[in-house]
Amino acid sequence: MSGSSSARRPRAATLAIGDELSSGRRVDTNSGRLARALGALGFEPVSFSVLGDDEDGIVARLRALCAEVELVCVCGGLGPTLDDLTRQAVARAAGVELFEDEDTLTWLRGRFASLGREMAPTNAQQALFPEGATPLANEVGTARGFRVRLGDAWVVALPGPPHELQHVFDAGVAPWLREAFADAQPADTAQFFLYGLPESEFAGGVGDWMARDADPQIGVCAGGRVLDVQLVRQGTDAASLASFHGRVEAFRERFSEWIFSEVDPEPSAALARLLLEHGVTFACAESCTGGAIASRLVAHPGISAVFLEGLVTYSNEAKSARLGVPADLIARHGAVSAEVAGAMALGAARTSGARLAVSTTGVAGPDGGTPEKPVGLVHVGVALDGVVTTHVLRLPPHGRERIRDWSATSACELARRALEQALGAL
Repeated sequence: MSGSSSARRPRAATLAIGDELSSGRRVDTNSGRLARALGALGFEPVSFSVLGDDEDGIVARLRALCAEVELVCVCGGLGPTLDDLTRQAVARAAGVELFEDEDTLTWLRGRFASLGREMAPTNAQQALFPEGATPLANEVGTARGFRVRLGDAWVVALPGPPHELQHVFDAGVAPWLREAFADAQPADTAQFFLYGLPESEFAGGVGDWMARDADPQIGVCAGGRVLDVQLVRQGTDAASLASFHGRVEAFRERFSEWIFSEVDPEPSAALARLLLEHGVTFACAESCTGGAIASRLVAHPGISAVFLEGLVTYSNEAKSARLGVPADLIARHGAVSAEVAGAMALGAARTSGARLAVSTTGVAGPDGGTPEKPVGLVHVGVALDGVVTTHVLRLPPHGRERIRDWSATSACELARRALEQALGAL
């Protein structure tokens, strides 16, 4: 939670440039990244725009945005090809000419020489900037960004490749923004991540707290059976601050059954953190999820201290040979059953020596379902200190990948809940 706000936050907009974005061939990920970074610096991100490589359109949009906000971040269009039009469009919008920056030209030549290559003539246009602009260093690419005044607003142009944009923003833009907008203060916010609560039921539970004129405002984003909920304080006085803290506590109490973290956006991250904090060893045995649980866990640094083993036992023979699931158990109940899921989890814990183990077995589709065991039926086993529990998921048949994804998310959350409850009982 941040400190309290004291004044209206400066407004910011992002403008992503490229035919590959406007046509849908590529997805704009930069705008979201920038909005989060700008919000943390005290700005109010108000809009995203995506435009193709049309100079007239870019000029018009820049002028319109700069009349509405204090800062516009432009992503892309700084390369060496004919369709890279950002520098020309910004200059036209500002009513200035382009100039060639000798330092940038020298740097470009040196950069290509260090790579054992001769700079192509077309790269020279990357040394052009609108008059009055300040170039921004880029040590991980050849497209330097720049910042320039346009009317009453600032325009910051950044390279399109996400790793270059992040580098230039962190090294050259964020420090400048902290100084140039020193009075900007991040709004008070609180974030909650909920699992297993349908968005429609959440809407009923939250009621008029989500009214557009409420303070704090509440926003929700749903994905993969997880709700990402953010509360943002709107006012600046003491009453607003008291209301914010009161609403945060009331939200925490009202939705405690579903909140799995106020920090980790995914159940796998919350599970990994809990395992590491308490030194609890972990293993998994997967059938329908095909290694998705293991993949999620190993994405978290340091997990090797507690993650002992992950097995993908897809066939019945593998379940018996690797996990010790009795063949007659599979014959009696079928591979997709609570009994087999429980035996898989116990087998993973036994063979690895882990305190906590989780298993999945189900029908991911699109084929293989029956009236008794339809596509979307998944069983999850959780074994903790030799005690096993099983859970049944009845997921909508919305595609194989979504079923596998939801199953892995659910398994991580069920394992986390079991461990949290056990730790709380100690």
